[in-house]
Amino acid sequence: MKPLLCVITAAVVLAIGSPASAPAAQAAERSAVRPWIELELEAIASHSTNPVRASRALAHLSGAMYLAALSGSQGREDAVAGAASTVLLHFYPDVASSIAELADQLADPESAAFARGRLAGRLLIARAQTDGSDAVWTGRPPTGPGYWVPTPPANTYPPLEPLAGTWRTWNLREGSQFRPGPPPAYGKAQFEAELSEVYAVSKSLTAEQMRIADFWADGPRTATPPGHWNQIALEMLERAGWSTLLESRLFSALNTAQADAFIACWDAKYTYWSLRPVTAVHRLIDVSWESYVTTPPFPAYVSGHSTTSGAAATVLGAFFPDQADELDAMAEEAAISRLYGGIHFRSDNEAGLELGRRVGGVATRAYHVG
Repeated sequence: MKPLLCVITAAVVLAIGSPASAPAAQAAERSAVRPWIELELEAIASHSTNPVRASRALAHLSGAMYLAALSGSQGREDAVAGAASTVLLHFYPDVASSIAELADQLADPESAAFARGRLAGRLLIARAQTDGSDAVWTGRPPTGPGYWVPTPPANTYPPLEPLAGTWRTWNLREGSQFRPGPPPAYGKAQFEAELSEVYAVSKSLTAEQMRIADFWADGPRTATPPGHWNQIALEMLERAGWSTLLESRLFSALNTAQADAFIACWDAKYTYWSLRPVTAVHRLIDVSWESYVTTPPFPAYVSGHSTTSGAAATVLGAFFPDQADELDAMAEEAAISRLYGGIHFRSDNEAGLELGRRVGGVATRAYHVG
């Protein structure tokens, strides 16, 4: 974890205890965290924020709230509101009225604690302004039969966020830290087998497979894949009775892990520039074929959904060990959903899931969970 949070996290864990034991002792403390996550998820959906930038925005919001919560128990809810409102206003200035309304409901914006939280928020904004996300791509894709090309129906170019793999990480050393090996080589036996599988599955989709593909689609005008896992966390916390401090810790761990997962995934995508199934199917099998889910405009290997799901399930499973197996099964389902949707090969999903689990493991260690 970067110095902004890691210096104080280890010490505060001794005070708040483990996720499994602390909630019962602190259940009386009102949480002020979840409404801010919910507001950001609404903004992500209404602005059609892409998944990579959605994960970035969620990490900055969550990191600010955790830093504010750590700043002291006096007025903790006000401090969290000060931090959250400051960061949200930076990322979504056009929803200022909703931000101010929520701050008035949850906190005293005139309090010293609120001002303290605003300082935490400004620290995270300074981070956002120096994380490399404003760099402009001037490159070109490699050419050859196994490389990505724009995909129907929109044939969008340039591809989405080619430089995201170079952005500043949160818990990882760099986006390439766990870079997987290359995908199956175009035209070789494994590639042809996986291509045949995508086509065969698409021709015999069951109602359950379609349900799974739809449930995890998380396309434009939704909370996106990282937001989906935040919604899962919100549902789990409704029943947990956790304190503001513990909830802020969970969301900071979850969302910095997911932000790192996207950075690591995008590092792999734009290292290998692998083609999508629709390109190979049209070229080698059936020119009229359509995938069940619309293919997004960037390279295939590795799957972003699989990577962020592996990371999220690992983190949430560390906070909720009794549900770890269930969460891991959900990540597996999210990964296979991309095969059912016809937008990823099996190796994209399997390598992404493994990458995400490694990223999630780093986050749980950084936040001293489990």
